[in-house]
Amino acid sequence: MTLQQLAAACLADPSRNAAYRVARLPEADCRAVELCCKSLGRLPRIDRASLLAALGAVLAFPDYYGQNWDAAWDCLTELDWPAGQLLVVHLPLDGAGTLVEEDLAVFVELLQDACQHWGERGRALCLLIEGPARGLDCLAPLPQLAQDRDA
Repeated sequence: MTLQQLAAACLADPSRNAAYRVARLPEADCRAVELCCKSLGRLPRIDRASLLAALGAVLAFPDYYGQNWDAAWDCLTELDWPAGQLLVVHLPLDGAGTLVEEDLAVFVELLQDACQHWGERGRALCLLIEGPARGLDCLAPLPQLAQDRDA
């Protein structure tokens, strides 16, 4: 499944909201009209503090956001984005020097819970993790999207 196919599937059936992996996400793929892509950018370190800070910045969490897992959940359940669009939270892993797998696992679980939350409300939200799984157990169960040229 490609990103455009995923968007169509999630918009038609938000129960398909989830976390997915992709080897590479071309910038042009994020410009599709049915997508609202928000990239956390290439973080030099993947840990609790950097993930929460980047998530809050890219999704424009309010000033009172406390940069902890509970506060992130509260803000994720209060998001607003254009109807008829798939909100894609994009996390590139390439270039990260230090990666704390336990923190990444909590982040993935948090976003999967948010995907389910919004799916139950008829809205389309997905986490898209770009880059190799690098032997990370927390990413192993995530489905891999195909590149457009592979589809």
